[in-house]
Amino acid sequence: MTILEKLKKISHKEPRIRHFCIQTIRFKKFLENARALLDLFDDGHEKVLGEYIFDRHYVVSLIDGVVERLGMMVYDACVLVPKSGEGLYVTYDKHKLTAGNLIGGTPGSLASAPSASDDPEYQLLSDVLQWFNGKHAPDDTTVMGFMKQIFFSVIQFDAIGGIESMDVMKTRALFENSGVAATDMGIYLVDLWKDAQALPEERRSINDFNSIPLKHLLMDVSGKEAKTGSENIQNGVAWVAAVSEYQLSLNSLKPDFQFRLETLASGYEHSDFIFIFADKSAILDKILPAGFHIESTDYGQFAWYLDMSAKNIEDSLMIIGRNLLS
Repeated sequence: MTILEKLKKISHKEPRIRHFCIQTIRFKKFLENARALLDLFDDGHEKVLGEYIFDRHYVVSLIDGVVERLGMMVYDACVLVPKSGEGLYVTYDKHKLTAGNLIGGTPGSLASAPSASDDPEYQLLSDVLQWFNGKHAPDDTTVMGFMKQIFFSVIQFDAIGGIESMDVMKTRALFENSGVAATDMGIYLVDLWKDAQALPEERRSINDFNSIPLKHLLMDVSGKEAKTGSENIQNGVAWVAAVSEYQLSLNSLKPDFQFRLETLASGYEHSDFIFIFADKSAILDKILPAGFHIESTDYGQFAWYLDMSAKNIEDSLMIIGRNLLS
């Protein structure tokens, strides 16, 4: 029996908090598969731009890896938001067909930019990168475009960890009545593992939580260099943070300002990351430090920073916390 299955069986006086914790843990797994996809993109770009010798087997394995991880993302999205499943799988099937055509088709069939070599392996890899995230390819034909669609379907409809947030007052009342409001700051704090089993008997302070990313986020919230990233980021914005020792999920509860931060700060550089989703009102350049990759869409903004050292995690979270919460 998995940990999530055990949590489901535990008697709990507020099942919606338990569901919130489970959905937050599931979303972390969703991000892990997204991160693996981005790593595959980077590996392909590195190979085609560098002085590497590779064969067709490498390119076919890269295509197969992308199809596999993309399928995992779709599955995770359907677990988080079941009603989005049919549409996502229809699009996923189209990408599987594209992958099959790439493997069995003629190099150059996607009208990619000319490769640095006339070798068929390089041309095939160039076509594959065009499928991943080609500059001249329509967004609805690329894997990156589909990833954005998946993220939007999850974040838009999953709301706050599976809790309907259309009625913000009821959502805030849920956290307030569950006793998870911090005693020393205007923020709701949920322990992902403890509160999923039993709600706290007494309200807790920030110092009661052993969470590395939370500590970094709140390290300098009263800093003098704090910036305003949006007119909507003002005193009184309600936040809920779900934490464990290495994980932090921060969500805005303000109806006219969507902002979600997910991070893993384990100290292992190749697994740690910061992921951001924000609506169009947020000026991410004024909230985030340098080093983030930002993608804008018609429905919001995505930003991420991968392969982060412990120092980068600490500094980035401190700056973000100062700019958001001061």
